[in-house]
Amino acid sequence: MRQADVDDATAQNLVTDLVDADVITPVPEDYVLVHEPSGTAFDSTTQLAVFHRGWTAGRDADGEGE
Repeated sequence: MRQADVDDATAQNLVTDLVDADVITPVPEDYVLVHEPSGTAFDSTTQLAVFHRGWTAGRDADGEGE
């Protein structure tokens, strides 16, 4: 998935949902959002949304082979 595939509104909605689900932790003093399952920090909601979708797809694909 490319970043162009996720618009700002979609990214913001996904990030809000993930913050509510404790998957992402905002770190206001560093201006970043931390994706807790991977430990990766992002300063862009769009980059984080694209990463999370890819991470989820990869995790789901790994689970199919088990």
